[in-house]
Amino acid sequence: MAEERIMVTDGTLTLKCGREITIETIYDFKEQVELKSESPEVTTVIADLSEARFLDSSGIGFLVSLNSRLKSNNKNMYLLNPSEQICKTLELVRLISFFSVIEDEREIP
Repeated sequence: MAEERIMVTDGTLTLKCGREITIETIYDFKEQVELKSESPEVTTVIADLSEARFLDSSGIGFLVSLNSRLKSNNKNMYLLNPSEQICKTLELVRLISFFSVIEDEREIP
């Protein structure tokens, strides 16, 4: 979890993801995110992908699982400023429309 950070402010959990979202980088990060996102105080999760350049199948699975769990608990998840490479990866596996993609946090309703 060298580059990843988790911050909670005013009901929003922000995940600052590193350059790679892979099985190696999310292993410890995943447990912390899942635990914190279950808090009743958290209503929104922002996955800040502005630095991410690579997303493997484990990273995709992590994001899909987290988004599904949040939706089932009436919470919202946003992918913040994903790179062109990350968007292409999500488009390739036909998942880009599964996520709410934003370029700026001010876009959150």
